[in-house]
Amino acid sequence: MAYYSREEQETHYLYDPLSANWRVYSTYPPHIRKLIKHADVTSTEIDEHGQIIAVNGYVDANQIRLFRARL
Repeated sequence: MAYYSREEQETHYLYDPLSANWRVYSTYPPHIRKLIKHADVTSTEIDEHGQIIAVNGYVDANQIRLFRARL
């Protein structure tokens, strides 16, 4: 079960042009699991049961894909 309600779950990707880094923050459980495996996680938030409920970290530019939506 998720710690945050559905309305509070989110994932943010932020690009810093000065350092050319993508920073990521997530409270959405499926994204948290992927980020733990594939990102450089710098910090985590853990609930009283020991479950990770939020992550902060960095991903490589080649892990970000922006494309035109199919119609």
